[in-house]
Amino acid sequence: GAAGTSGLLQFADVELDLERHEVRRAGVPLHLTATEFRLLTYFMRNQRRILSKNQILATVWPMDFDGPVNIVETYVGYLRRKLNAEGSPLIHTIRLVGYILRDPAV
Repeated sequence: GAAGTSGLLQFADVELDLERHEVRRAGVPLHLTATEFRLLTYFMRNQRRILSKNQILATVWPMDFDGPVNIVETYVGYLRRKLNAEGSPLIHTIRLVGYILRDPAV
């Protein structure tokens, strides 16, 4: 894209446009809910970093959210399914720690 399009995040073949609220994988538009979009944005801003469920919960969900902590697992599952439909897995589970967005080759 043109210089100054800071609203564009990229990882592997995933492109996320913050201004247009659009996500594409390998050029295919993905239809994400608002929460899935925020979740993917957080992963893409912290690519190759392990994120704990609590970090994800604190960042992606409203501060006064008091629902079950496994909401994170549920939404990571939804997001994974949508991403994986167009390519190899990018979001990986780190057992007992959390999740990481990283290259499929690893």
